[in-house]
Amino acid sequence: MDTRIIQGPTLTERDIALLHRLEPGLFITADVSRADIMLCCLHGREQILVAQHARPRSISSIYLKDATGRLFSAVEQPLVFHALTEDRIGSRRKQVLSSGAPIIQQVFPIHNAANRVIAAMLVETNMIEFERHRRRDKPFRRAVHWLQEMSVRGEIEIPDKLVGFGSLDGIYLVDEQSCIRYMSGIATNLYRSIGLVKDMRGRHISGLEEIDEKVVDQAMQANRCVEHRHESPDGRIWVRTVIPLRAPAGSWPRVRRQWARYTPWIKPIYKLPHVDGALVIVHNATERVQRERELNVKSAMIQEVHHRVKNNLQTIAAILRIQARRCESSEAQQHLTDAVNRILSMSVIHEYLSQDEHQPINIRDVCQRVVGQAQQVAVNPGQQVNITLAGPNIRLPAGQATAAALVVNELLLNAIEHGLQDRQQGQIALTLQDLGDIVQIDVEDDGLGLPDGFNLGASRSLGLQITRTLVTDDLKGEIIIEPVHASVTTENGHVAAQGTRARVIFPKRPIQVTESSPVSDGSA
Repeated sequence: MDTRIIQGPTLTERDIALLHRLEPGLFITADVSRADIMLCCLHGREQILVAQHARPRSISSIYLKDATGRLFSAVEQPLVFHALTEDRIGSRRKQVLSSGAPIIQQVFPIHNAANRVIAAMLVETNMIEFERHRRRDKPFRRAVHWLQEMSVRGEIEIPDKLVGFGSLDGIYLVDEQSCIRYMSGIATNLYRSIGLVKDMRGRHISGLEEIDEKVVDQAMQANRCVEHRHESPDGRIWVRTVIPLRAPAGSWPRVRRQWARYTPWIKPIYKLPHVDGALVIVHNATERVQRERELNVKSAMIQEVHHRVKNNLQTIAAILRIQARRCESSEAQQHLTDAVNRILSMSVIHEYLSQDEHQPINIRDVCQRVVGQAQQVAVNPGQQVNITLAGPNIRLPAGQATAAALVVNELLLNAIEHGLQDRQQGQIALTLQDLGDIVQIDVEDDGLGLPDGFNLGASRSLGLQITRTLVTDDLKGEIIIEPVHASVTTENGHVAAQGTRARVIFPKRPIQVTESSPVSDGSA
């Protein structure tokens, strides 16, 4: 919840602190209620601000996107407006979806320590889920109502990380004597899968697994939510989340007498007057955890492969460097030197992939490494070539980063070997530009420029052929090689250096799709 959107003259710092205390409980309440829950405040005289929207994970949300920060008029949300201005609890049926399907709205005023209404909690349930809820056992319906009222009072204490309640999770309800009052069909099937085939309703929780009784006891003793992950010897991994329940003032003694008629033989176990039961959410995490472990093993193996490939490439480069020194032909030495640079450029990528193959690669860091290699290997002894690198950090997927590194390496080699050929000193500028969905790489030298009649497509240079193939086929981009300045003739008749610029432009590929768009059956 963004504090800035709810600050105003009507709310004090204590009021805002109270609303922040309510916030964590809204999400688990939305999950269990299978409803959208909004924390609403007055904004001006006749506008309603959604300070926090808790979308359920156990069912499709009514809304296509998060409504936090949205403004409603008093006419659009009369129930909420009356709750905020007249301290009214209410419910109504409202047509809000494009298909005409109705929802049920329930609203609860939220009071501060001075019993003044400072906000309202709006619960919106689609009609189908509302009817399903009406057909569930009465103890569970009562427990959901208690949970909603606890959320209004800020009495739900949530751990930092909570799995929540999903559509495939089971849930059961126990009273203060640890007697099971309700168990969902999914929860029943989960326990049947481990051999508990009898109906547990009306039985003590000790009839389930030992860990169930232990976790429930811990949550009720601590009077706060507890989440426990348990891995059984058979490899099954269940996560249990226990939410202690407290009935509204004056409602529990009558309910306790009703439940006692059915289980007179159970002796009270808990003597905590403020805990009247608990909801237990059972999440089967076995398959997910196994997939994560398998992925971790595969990832570690792949990283090890990249590490060994990097070492092997560096070994090959060292062997070729030794062979180049023994060659008597300068042309052969040049070819071997070029091969060494290409191999080392590929080894840089494998070094990054050996650290984490799933992370995008910063090509600025890669270019820095390639520049260092080019200066060490390609520059002739006694020649002074200053290579500068400018531009922002640009992160690309491994495939694009590999091709980009090889392109930069070839362009640098070409500038050193041809642009600055037979010169004692020279300048090469490597510039990266992030143009949103486009990446631009410029390699510019201050050499003698392009030969007359230069045609990139007809060039027989191996380096330029490799570069053109990488840019067009792998990067799906284009390359332009052009002179930087017009030819200038000095007084003594010599042609001044005009320089050459190689520009590579290519589109970024998406690095990773992290989540899919939520599917909803309408928009409010």
